Amino acid sequence: MRNELELEGPYPLIPISNPNFDFSDKHNAAQSFATEMALTHNVIIRALNQIWLNAPLVKPEDETALAGYGLTCLELVHIHHAGEEKVIFPQLQSRLDMGQNWEQHHALEKPMMAFQVHLQNVHDKIEQYDSEKLLRLLRAVAGPLVWHLHEEIPTISPERMGAFTSQELTKLVHDLEEYLQGLAESTTLFPFIMTNHDRSDAPDWPPVPTHIKWFGAHVGFHRHHQYWKFSPFTIAGEPQNYYSSEDER
Repeated sequence: MRNELELEGPYPLIPISNPNFDFSDKHNAAQSFATEMALTHNVIIRALNQIWLNAPLVKPEDETALAGYGLTCLELVHIHHAGEEKVIFPQLQSRLDMGQNWEQHHALEKPMMAFQVHLQNVHDKIEQYDSEKLLRLLRAVAGPLVWHLHEEIPTISPERMGAFTSQELTKLVHDLEEYLQGLAESTTLFPFIMTNHDRSDAPDWPPVPTHIKWFGAHVGFHRHHQYWKFSPFTIAGEPQNYYSSEDER
């Protein structure tokens, strides 16, 4: 699988084995946890694909917005990995070997930092936009990152989570939610997640209160609305393209 995933792109999504999973079902914590992880990983992969596809097409007036979109993607990766390293891996390590997962995270740090610095410089207009350089730095990150995102899912499968009691898994999910509680209130990350999630996979995901979803759609979305034109979906969940059918490609 690694050779396939380290092609230049676009990058394959993780199959969702149980679409329309009921996240309100508190009796299936193992499946809920695994499905949430796969959905989160797919949000990141879709964004990497959107950067890859749109980098050569971006209009001059949208160059800083594409950089902002990319920076938001990397911010989600950093937060997602930090949550795993501080909450998930330590609790799972008691019965499962999570060493490989940690190693893969650390191997991504240097290419991610190089990509982040470039995007920040473009966003701040310190560095001129260069699609070839952006794609070169993207390739250095996306190949190993997407491979890691695919490889990690079997390590947290419901079958492997069977090594833990339902109480232990419920605690794990609770602790992770506590750690990530600010994520749903972010005026940048929450709109990013919503516009890079395919609702046909899980209409009610992410499982956050209705008022937070409303805030993300009606307040948070508009703060950086220019970023989300690169997302594959609108805030209402409809498919979209950066270039409309009337535009020349």
